[in-house]
Amino acid sequence: MPRPRSPNRDKALQLWLDSGRKRQLKDIAAELQVSEEQIRKWKNQDKWDKVTLPNAKGNVTNHKGAPAGNQNAVGHGAPKQNKNAEKYGFFSKYLPEETVSIIQEMPTDPLDILWDQVQIAYAAIIRAQSIMYVRDQKDVTITKIGHKDGETVTEERWEVQQAWDKQGNFLQAQARAQKTLEGLIKQYDELLHKNWELASEEQKARIAQLRAQTDKLTGNNQELEDMEEIEGDIYGSGK
Repeated sequence: MPRPRSPNRDKALQLWLDSGRKRQLKDIAAELQVSEEQIRKWKNQDKWDKVTLPNAKGNVTNHKGAPAGNQNAVGHGAPKQNKNAEKYGFFSKYLPEETVSIIQEMPTDPLDILWDQVQIAYAAIIRAQSIMYVRDQKDVTITKIGHKDGETVTEERWEVQQAWDKQGNFLQAQARAQKTLEGLIKQYDELLHKNWELASEEQKARIAQLRAQTDKLTGNNQELEDMEEIEGDIYGSGK
């Protein structure tokens, strides 16, 4: 089920409109006790800049009807089957409800979209630390990969992974993942500086924080060495 709409979402718009569209998003975030990034998402998703009704305050939460007998709306209503009251009407017509719910929560700011990709890539690297962990040189994995019963012979196939095999596979996968993450961080950094005046303080602070965290994996911001050199150091040049 879709998550219920936060009441702060409408309050944030109301505060912004009441200020004549001049109040800073960080001040609205502080008053509502939510992150500045969340306020920015709401602003983009709800298109605050396009709210043009003369009575903006009534446009947020109190949708009162016209006075009795008022004929202003005659002939000016939405066309039949029009979904102008449903922001994601096109998606809801063809996509599952769960997918539409995800789309509604997705950021629209390119920096935020790219930042989500950075976080996913970084999370995959961290998760791999436990999944691909090799205990020591005696850490051998034996896996049955095939079984076939014949009339007279039963055939079984097994795969044996020695510790050095598993460690080598891990290092190769980790190097590829690190390269992907480095590329995403570089894209984020470039996009951030191209839009520096429009970026929030949170968006600016992200890159420094992430680099500090990834330094712990790569070794003081040094890129991973060539894989053959790494394997040579671990297993010896005679491997």
